[in-house]
Amino acid sequence: MARIVITIEGDSQEIGAIQEVLQRLAGLAAAEFEPGETVRGPGEREPWTLEEFRQFWSRLQDGARQILAEIAKRPEGYPMVELERALGVPARVIGGRLSSVGHAMRRFPHKEEPVEFRTGGDEAPGRRIYFMKPEIARMIRRLVSAGAAEEAADD
Repeated sequence: MARIVITIEGDSQEIGAIQEVLQRLAGLAAAEFEPGETVRGPGEREPWTLEEFRQFWSRLQDGARQILAEIAKRPEGYPMVELERALGVPARVIGGRLSSVGHAMRRFPHKEEPVEFRTGGDEAPGRRIYFMKPEIARMIRRLVSAGAAEEAADD
């Protein structure tokens, strides 16, 4: 009997992406290919639909929602220093609150991260700058305004 053994090494995100591809390939081998169907490579993520993002949003802690809503106001780049000032909390609190984003992403491993960061350049060396895709920022603003409308209707 033939036996295939595959060893996968790397961080949990890399391993998860590789496992997902292998599972999809195994499923495709057992079924017929659909016309136009594509298999995503490791690390490739699908964009969110509004309904998927709504489900993701519902899994976040309020503090994480508040931070993402603030970043959605400046998705092209929100420096940590200014985010700390706008929210009135230090960076370590922001980082802690954003941990619920990582936990919620476990339910959506094939989706794009809602927020990314880079270490600052000349203006803020060593400090984070948060970025968000415009379509994600639009969904967040929509969900925030819908939530505010629901709260107003409850009053």
